[in-house]
Amino acid sequence: MFQGLVRYVPAAKGSAVRGAVYPRRSLVLVTGVPGAGKSTLLRRLFGLDGDERRPVLTADGVRVIDSLQSRYQLGSLLGRVPYPLWRWVVHVLHLAQVAAALRGGPVVVHECGTRRPVRVLLSVLCRLRRYEVHVLMIDATPQEARSGQEARGRRVTERSHRMHSLRWRRLRAATLHGPAAFAPGARSLLALDRRRARELAWIRFGPCADTRGPLHTAAGAPSAQVEPVMSDTS
Repeated sequence: MFQGLVRYVPAAKGSAVRGAVYPRRSLVLVTGVPGAGKSTLLRRLFGLDGDERRPVLTADGVRVIDSLQSRYQLGSLLGRVPYPLWRWVVHVLHLAQVAAALRGGPVVVHECGTRRPVRVLLSVLCRLRRYEVHVLMIDATPQEARSGQEARGRRVTERSHRMHSLRWRRLRAATLHGPAAFAPGARSLLALDRRRARELAWIRFGPCADTRGPLHTAAGAPSAQVEPVMSDTS
């Protein structure tokens, strides 16, 4: 049975504030093509400055890891070398920091998600560390992603953009069959377009009793509010 992990908390004026609740021992992958808005979402929800050089541990015990942290950390050493020559080192360091962060508390990771070997590796790491994998997809169109790249001042090559977009379309189609199509063993998948990603107000971790408001399943919540969230828990 597919269940939703979206929870609504009444605001002061009776409107609904949208958020997502996950178990404490979770790895939440915030995915999307370059320019989709992953880093922007992490900065807004977890109070990042955007220029950190190390993973951030929030006051709530959440470790937040953005690939930009690895790039900035290495930039001070390799900044005079053309970035394409050491991009792979950034990826390796990013994955190493994710592996090191799986020490019991919740982890939120910036990951484009278009490389299957990386998704499989993260799934294996979580299985070894007894973590649950949850996926939050920011589904941007190629045009939106290009605009996002230009806004942040870092534009990938046209070839890279096409490859990411092609892989993303295939991945998005595959995940209609459930979270495990994204990564083996993934427990839930929340797909948001850019507008709905901007409306996401918070992400929390802990048992249901730790947060306010009713938990809605994807089938039972009002269709005008709930997003397609799939989980293999019953």
